[in-house]
Amino acid sequence: MSVYENVDYDGLLVKMDRKSFVIDVRENHELAATGSIPNSINIPLGELENELNLPANVFKDKYKLSKPEKENDEIVFSCARGNRSRRAAEIAFKLNYKKCLNI
Repeated sequence: MSVYENVDYDGLLVKMDRKSFVIDVRENHELAATGSIPNSINIPLGELENELNLPANVFKDKYKLSKPEKENDEIVFSCARGNRSRRAAEIAFKLNYKKCLNI
């Protein structure tokens, strides 16, 4: 059984309409070269675990949005090919985030 759900691009658009958190786990230089997903935040994979462990007020100050709630908020992870976003979903699930998706 998978700890996360896979979604395609059309599924991502639906999730964005539902106010899901979209976290792009690519490196900053990749975003500079290819652009970012609208309304997403960038947390490179190597920093993800630390960032998801930040206190809610620190996360909000840093990213200008509320930290996802572990039980209720859906988080969609994105990267260039899907490998890092799959790993990101696994990391978040390990940290007790219940609604993790991979695109």
